[in-house]
Amino acid sequence: MNRWLALIICLYSACWGGTNDGSVMLINDSPFILTATIQAQDGTFLGQFSIQPGQQKNFTTNLTNTGYTHPGAPNVSLTPYTVSWQCPSEGYYSMCTKVSPGALCRANECPGSHFCSPKPEAQKQSPASTLKKTK
Repeated sequence: MNRWLALIICLYSACWGGTNDGSVMLINDSPFILTATIQAQDGTFLGQFSIQPGQQKNFTTNLTNTGYTHPGAPNVSLTPYTVSWQCPSEGYYSMCTKVSPGALCRANECPGSHFCSPKPEAQKQSPASTLKKTK
């Protein structure tokens, strides 16, 4: 009985588990809230996630060919991916290129500055009117 169950599970995995899914495990191992932006090899935007310090996010995309062709369509691969780790203020924390499907991408393992400058404080604007209220 156990052999039949194992055989059914293997057949199910082979037929529907496919290799057409590209997934990357993103881990923010920095002390900053970072935004991870995933791009395909041809520069196509695939997704963007805000990840808290110490948290992880699994990014998954379907790599199945749609069969749709149009003039000027690039004939390049979607993989490997590029993962950019961006600070909440301006600037980049790090950037990983050549991230393979199924890979683990950590913010501190990618080349970059590994520092986020604090957000600039909003300047107080003078009031639009100089009229004063009287009681």
